[in-house]
Amino acid sequence: MVDVDDPRPHHAMLREIFDLEKTWREGPDSGESDEYEQIYVTAFLLFLIGDPADSRRLYAAKFRTGDMDLGTGFDAQAIFGAGRHETLQWLLENGYTDERAHLSEWLLQSEDPKIEDWARHVRDYFYSPDGVLLLDEL
Repeated sequence: MVDVDDPRPHHAMLREIFDLEKTWREGPDSGESDEYEQIYVTAFLLFLIGDPADSRRLYAAKFRTGDMDLGTGFDAQAIFGAGRHETLQWLLENGYTDERAHLSEWLLQSEDPKIEDWARHVRDYFYSPDGVLLLDEL
């Protein structure tokens, strides 16, 4: 079980799950049940880890997907786990200038709710106050 208070030991696994979920969503097989929540909880845990290198994969899920649910339902706030400045700086330093420009504009015009408020809301949605994941078992 991934501890919401410290998901860092599971960083590589969470990246892999996120990538598999994104591939599944963009493929021809549409699952059943509440599997749709998995990519969102995984994105939240990646947000909590705060590695700016994850911003590229999270950006692609929101803004470079052919999946309508991801494009509309995935919260751009998840991209900024490392912090606003740190994320934008990492994108710039690593050659992701289009993504940086787009996210800079998004921060100026669309950051609603604020990232900090979003993070509290998402934690409360997925986890009980004592850190137990609230999703049904698959």
